[in-house]
Amino acid sequence: TADVNAIEAPVTWKAYLICAFASFGGIFFGYDSGKKHLKDRNILQPLTIDIGYINGVTGSPVFIELIEGAGKTSLSGSNNSLITSILSAGTFFGAIIAGDVADTIGRRWTVILGCAIYMVGVVLQVASHGLGLIVAGRLVAGLGVGFESAIVILYMSEICPRKVRGALVAGYQFCITIGLLLASCINYGTKDINSTASYRIPIGIQFIFGIVLGGGLFFLPDSPRYFVKR
Repeated sequence: TADVNAIEAPVTWKAYLICAFASFGGIFFGYDSGKKHLKDRNILQPLTIDIGYINGVTGSPVFIELIEGAGKTSLSGSNNSLITSILSAGTFFGAIIAGDVADTIGRRWTVILGCAIYMVGVVLQVASHGLGLIVAGRLVAGLGVGFESAIVILYMSEICPRKVRGALVAGYQFCITIGLLLASCINYGTKDINSTASYRIPIGIQFIFGIVLGGGLFFLPDSPRYFVKR
């Protein structure tokens, strides 16, 4: 037909709800790897600092003693850099791999797989008793975040109707800011805890995000474009 409206998907509440739920993946990215760019007049290049949950974890006295030993009041520069940046390394490789995986098993199952990988990384971090396991957990979680950040937007853009595609996909960015807000609130709420809970609570709460998104996607349809390609 020459009438585009006759073949275009209708704008329904179901479409809004599916995309709103899928955009929940933005909370992963904001909570886990939010960054802020600062300018310092004394240096030529801007500074980039982590403002996700890891900013509070690396400032916890209990966590510092766990990594550096008793009597230390701050992480060494090398350990701090390794812990914060290793997530981005995992995200890098996750985003590269996710595209081919999504074309093979579908957008929905790729996001579910990303949630499973993410939760494994969270478990490793919560169980850590030293630098090695926290770094390994951050790397694995970063791989899952890479899957989410690459495929959730793809899934949303392919499943929502053309007329509201821009507005709905922008909801992903809104969820990133919600993740940043949650990270700040949880860090503030756990800053005075004088036990391993001061860093395990901010880390462990991410498991809930993975359960909600991964579990919910079992009940959602896959992308129509994926079915057409198959």
